[in-house]
Amino acid sequence: MIEANMQTDMEHNILMTQIGYENLLCKIAEKEKEYDQVRDHRQVAFELSGDGWHDNPEFNRMQQLEANLNHTLKTLNDRLDVMKFIDIHDDMRNVQQVEVGSIVQLRRYDLADDSEQEEIWEIRGFDETNIKLKHLAYNAPLAEKIMHLHVGDVAEEVQIGSRHFDIEVLALFKTRANAGI
Repeated sequence: MIEANMQTDMEHNILMTQIGYENLLCKIAEKEKEYDQVRDHRQVAFELSGDGWHDNPEFNRMQQLEANLNHTLKTLNDRLDVMKFIDIHDDMRNVQQVEVGSIVQLRRYDLADDSEQEEIWEIRGFDETNIKLKHLAYNAPLAEKIMHLHVGDVAEEVQIGSRHFDIEVLALFKTRANAGI
């Protein structure tokens, strides 16, 4: 039942821990500051040379930057509107299939050079990847490819970046300590 609810939540909401929420607020504040600086610079460019693209390419460039930042801020604020808090802890971890909160051991077979690499990740909330802590956001390309797989399942011919892999789920752990991370 928990897995079905988590699946529905992921389809309609953006799942975040408190850390992800705080990171999102910081990103919004950073982009708002950048937006204000671009608007100020655009105004100076306008006052110096007018608003014609042929007379004032800097004004035109600032308008484009302002529009891009406006779009980015809208996207970030939309995320904030649909985000749902999750609390990841040992009691909620799924050890049957890969879900948000799972701690998963993988084997990646590189199809280009036949090498293999084992790794362990904890699947976290939206945009919460932290390589040092072995956290992998559920919306990261690797996590998206292994979500809902069971131990022994293999995702075949998965493209991550420019490389292709077969990815096998080796184990799911109840705690970070059991996983050795």
